[in-house]
Amino acid sequence: MDLVRTTNLTLKGNFADSVSIWQRFLEVVNSLTGITVLATCKHDFPNGGFSGVVIIGESHAAIHTWPEWATAWVELATCGDPVALDEFKQRMAGMGLEPVLVE
Repeated sequence: MDLVRTTNLTLKGNFADSVSIWQRFLEVVNSLTGITVLATCKHDFPNGGFSGVVIIGESHAAIHTWPEWATAWVELATCGDPVALDEFKQRMAGMGLEPVLVE
């Protein structure tokens, strides 16, 4: 039995607007079944990319962007309801971004 289950996606798209992408990421995480958001932290890099983490009662969600490569990597780790993992994949892909690698 796995205590913590994870999923991650590599996404292609326009990540130039870090404020909008971060807001949309937070909305996705907040909408997931059985997820309790406790805290968030975001760091902007000089190239326009950013890394952000959402601490949830069940573990964490993270996003890292490279706008110069039109790429982002996102992850959800949870010890809660596993349905949140499928929801995360579907909703991240539904942000108008192209998933290129799903694990």
